[in-house]
Amino acid sequence: MAEEPSGDTLFCTVHPTVETTLRCNKCNRPMCIKCARRTPVGYRCKECVRGQQQIFYNAQPLDLVLQGISSLVLGTIGAILVNMIGSLGFFGWIIAFMGSSAAGALIANIAHRVAGKRRARYSWLVVAAGIVLGAVVVAIVPILLYSIVYIQAIAGTDPELMADSLGGLGLMGLMGFANIGWWIYVIVATGAAISSLRMGR
Repeated sequence: MAEEPSGDTLFCTVHPTVETTLRCNKCNRPMCIKCARRTPVGYRCKECVRGQQQIFYNAQPLDLVLQGISSLVLGTIGAILVNMIGSLGFFGWIIAFMGSSAAGALIANIAHRVAGKRRARYSWLVVAAGIVLGAVVVAIVPILLYSIVYIQAIAGTDPELMADSLGGLGLMGLMGFANIGWWIYVIVATGAAISSLRMGR
């Protein structure tokens, strides 16, 4: 903490009525406790911290779009695979947990590379949304397809088609929202991707 020696009274640059003994260790401007930001190299003002962050976050506008698309595609594929594994029961859930963690980290890594390894402030949020949206698509599409078949069966009153559609509706219990593996994937893969992008990049 850079403190001003006793003498002339200093006032915060942002809050002119607030006395202070602090100066930013980069630009040397007086700042009060509210304006001071602790960094690994000492206390700095908001403006200097913001400027440093702008250097750190060097992504281009298209990067987030590419990351969103790649994480959506990969998230959908991951959700399909984990959905099938999760339907195997307890041991399937264990495999789904481990696979989801690896899938989330892999998706984050690929999304980071797709963006040319450039950093964006909210890339973790875009990638997480892609993973979740991909999983939701995997859960909803079978429901929509089977619902259409079921409606056709009712409208046509075809007993054979009705039996097939009911069997298909029963299989939905092993898919999507009713599958514990699906929930494991959404939570674990999303968490792993966020952790990888926010802490490891």
